[in-house]
Amino acid sequence: MPIFLESIIILLIILMIARFIKRGSGILQKLFIPSALVAGFAGLILGPQVLGTIPKEITDIWASLPKYLISVVFAGLFLGKTIPKLKDIWKTSGSMIAFGNTIAWGQYVLGILLTVFILVPFFNANPLSAALIEISFEGGHGTAAGLAPTFEQLGWPQGTDIALGLATFSIIAAIFSGIIIINVHNRKITKNSSTETFDHIEKQMIKSGYNLVGFTNKFNTNPKAVLINIIAFVVAIFIGWVLLKGLVYLEDLLLSPFTDIRFFEYLPLFPLAMLGGLIVQLFLKKIHKAHLIQRRTAAIISSLALDLLIASAIATISLQVIGDNIPIFVTFAIAGVVWILGCFFVLAPKMFKINWFENGITNIGQSMGMTATGLLMNRLADPSNKTKAKEVFAYKQLAFEPFMGGGIITVASVIVIYEFGLLFAFITSFVVMVFWLIVGYKLGKK
Repeated sequence: MPIFLESIIILLIILMIARFIKRGSGILQKLFIPSALVAGFAGLILGPQVLGTIPKEITDIWASLPKYLISVVFAGLFLGKTIPKLKDIWKTSGSMIAFGNTIAWGQYVLGILLTVFILVPFFNANPLSAALIEISFEGGHGTAAGLAPTFEQLGWPQGTDIALGLATFSIIAAIFSGIIIINVHNRKITKNSSTETFDHIEKQMIKSGYNLVGFTNKFNTNPKAVLINIIAFVVAIFIGWVLLKGLVYLEDLLLSPFTDIRFFEYLPLFPLAMLGGLIVQLFLKKIHKAHLIQRRTAAIISSLALDLLIASAIATISLQVIGDNIPIFVTFAIAGVVWILGCFFVLAPKMFKINWFENGITNIGQSMGMTATGLLMNRLADPSNKTKAKEVFAYKQLAFEPFMGGGIITVASVIVIYEFGLLFAFITSFVVMVFWLIVGYKLGKK
């Protein structure tokens, strides 16, 4: 059997075992720990860095998977979705867009300040460290892994391992802090016990996970529908690749007579794969064939790719790199949590006219983990969806994800710091953060 195929099979087996372990473990269910996280830690422990049960040849293949899987995840963000008008998006979720952007741009401001005044002078850190809080907390494992080629090209491959370590920390911190905050809110403010609610949501979360057996059965009974969805992913990624090559060529053509500075040659594929998915969806809508893409099927493909990405990324984190960069890791881990929770308690009540807690905690879950964590916090805080914060969050993500938390701005930030320096990056981030802060305050008063 080819080593590549063998490595994929082993990773899938570990992921399936992790799913069964989670379903049989009361503590993992109560803490809502993702099975991909369990699989990743299992792979790390069994790998050559700890026990050595899984050989290095296998983990070397795993280490190469995230940069491909992230394009699959991002290509599916818009496939099968109804794309609303920009006016409707702003009307529905303007406050959450402002809140989310304030947090995200503030992560750059905080990261740059800590890098300039602490990490560079005292620990000789790489200036690119300044982007790690937003990449890891807001972007998560997918973004951190997807930026591996960029970090490599810019001469700091260690950035990927630190970012993945921070992303792992942030999602655990999001779950623990979110559950504590919601429990305190439910029991001390509303005087309601949340035990029954949490038990009910535990069962819901298990049922709502993607069902590979059901997906396989669907492929057997209706292979055409599944293949159409797979083809849509392939086309979306191909369009993204064509866009990337075109941008690199055009940039070189226009700038070569004037400067050696380049931007697009460092750009990874995944944000353009997201644009490719949007183009596919809009084209199908234009020709009245949007029904061919089934959102549930597309979501399963994206979710499986994300789980494999998280598992393989965590399993291949370099423990030595994290150990060698403990000051960066600890500084950003503490700063990221303090900043995001501070925004929740201080800014959310002022930016949301009504239901500030439900809207704020949903966004906090995403800012410290990933979109799925935000939806989890929403379920815990508002299980009946009385406040409609779930819809507000969904609309906000449509306007937010193409740019921040793994979008074009997140990817560009590393390149901007490399090409233009920390001062330019700080001024830009600070101005944009203040802009969104003012917008959020004004919307909160309406």
